[in-house]
Amino acid sequence: MQTLIEKFRLFGIDEREAIKLASIFSTQITLNKNEFLLKENSVCKQLGFVTEGMCRYYYINDNGDEVTRWVSLENEFTFSLGSFIRQIRTHENIQAIKPTKILVAEKQDWDAFCRENEYARLFWTIAIEEYLIDIEARVYSLIALNAKNRYENLKQNYPKLVREVPDKYLASILGVKPRHLSRLRADPK
Repeated sequence: MQTLIEKFRLFGIDEREAIKLASIFSTQITLNKNEFLLKENSVCKQLGFVTEGMCRYYYINDNGDEVTRWVSLENEFTFSLGSFIRQIRTHENIQAIKPTKILVAEKQDWDAFCRENEYARLFWTIAIEEYLIDIEARVYSLIALNAKNRYENLKQNYPKLVREVPDKYLASILGVKPRHLSRLRADPK
């Protein structure tokens, strides 16, 4: 719980308010490797915070291949944004890559808390802004940069992700095959 409180503090929330906000993350879920937090065509009803392990977000494309969009590491939130906000079915899966523990807040509890507390609304606004800016940068990277520059960009901006995420998922995030990722890592330029 302390890491969640510290996360809220990074968003400018004072200690007392951060403790109150963290208190609505009242349930801990434990997932074994390959277990799902969320499956496609379901509705995201929980906002999660990874305290141990990691979760990958992936889609199944028209060819039946799994395409990893992102990986949430320890001390990061995990949820399907559009599904959580609008309570609509998601297109993505969220799956534990290794044994994972997640603190969760239920959608109705989160919404009620945000309605009643200005600092929670402020946190939520800033968090969504950062999330969207991040996605915009990743889309730009996939569209405008070659594989080497995408890898260098990821390494510079998300070094922990590059160090900890298994190569097959990291390659998918970059839009390359694992064999190509090995060449990118080996290239000293």
